[in-house]
Amino acid sequence: MSVRNAVVAGERSSSPTSSAQMLADSQPQPMARGRVLPRLEVQKLKRHLPECRRIRIEINGVLAGAPTVVPDAVSEFAIGWAFVHRFFLTADQVTKVSSTASYVSLMIDSGVDLDRARYEAIGWIPRRDIEVAAAGGRSSRSPRAVAVMSEMDAISTCRQAFERFDDDGARAGYRHVALATADDILCIARDVVSDAAAAKVFGWALPNHVDCSASMLVVRGILNDQLVESVARAGIPIVATDAVPTAAAIAAAEASCTSILGLALSHRRGLFADGGHLADELSADGEVNGVDHFVQ
Repeated sequence: MSVRNAVVAGERSSSPTSSAQMLADSQPQPMARGRVLPRLEVQKLKRHLPECRRIRIEINGVLAGAPTVVPDAVSEFAIGWAFVHRFFLTADQVTKVSSTASYVSLMIDSGVDLDRARYEAIGWIPRRDIEVAAAGGRSSRSPRAVAVMSEMDAISTCRQAFERFDDDGARAGYRHVALATADDILCIARDVVSDAAAAKVFGWALPNHVDCSASMLVVRGILNDQLVESVARAGIPIVATDAVPTAAAIAAAEASCTSILGLALSHRRGLFADGGHLADELSADGEVNGVDHFVQ
C-alpha cells in the first residue's frame, strides 16, 4: 500500500461515526436492575390479612343496620353498636341476644324511640343532642375533680396497651381499643376502624357489669365526638389516644366532664380536656411531672 492510501485509510478510521461508536463502547453499561417491590404471594398471606364481613343487626325484629367489620366478637360488636347509636342506655335493657356468624338479633326494652335511633344510625336524620348526665344515664360516672389514677399511671398504662396492640397485629393495619385500669388491662378489641373496636369493648363491658368508674379507654386513632359521648355514657372517665381528638370530641368531653389524653406515646402528650380524673405527680423539686394541659 502506498503512503497516500495509508493516510486516506487512517482518515476514514477516525471518522465521527467511528469515534462515537468507540466512545459508546468505552462507557460502563448500567447494571440490570430487578424489581424494587416484591411480589407477595397472597394465597399464603390470606390467613394473616384482616377479613371483613357485613353484619346484619336486627333490633326487636327490624333491621337497624348492616355495618362491615372484622367478624370476631360479633355479638359484642352488635351490643356495643346499639349502645353507641343510643338504642339503649343500660345493659339491663337488652333482654335477649341471638347471633350467627353474620347476623345478630337484639331484643331491647329501653323506652327509646327506636325508629328515630334507627334513622340516626343510618344517617337519615342528624343525631339529636342529649344531656349525658340526664335520666340516670350516667349513674356510674365519676364526678369532676375526683382522681381515679395518677398521670404517670395513665402514661404507663398507655404504653402497656400499645405494646399489646403491636403484638396483636397493629402493624398489619388493625385498630385496637383497650379498657384498662391503673393495675390491669381488662379487655382488648381490634377492627379495621377504631369505632368498631370500641363498640366491641362496650359490648363486652356493659353486659358483664364491669365497673368502669376507675378505668380508661385506650384508643389507636383519632377520637370523634360520638366515641367520646359513648365513653361518657358508659361511665368511663378517661379516654387516651396516640393521635389527637377532633374539635367536636373536645366539646363533647367538656360537656360530659371526660378527660382526654392525646398524643399518648409522644413527648408532646397532654390533656386536651381535663375532667379532673388524673392526679398530678410531684417531683422532689416540687415541679409537676406527667402531662401538659392543652385545654385549661
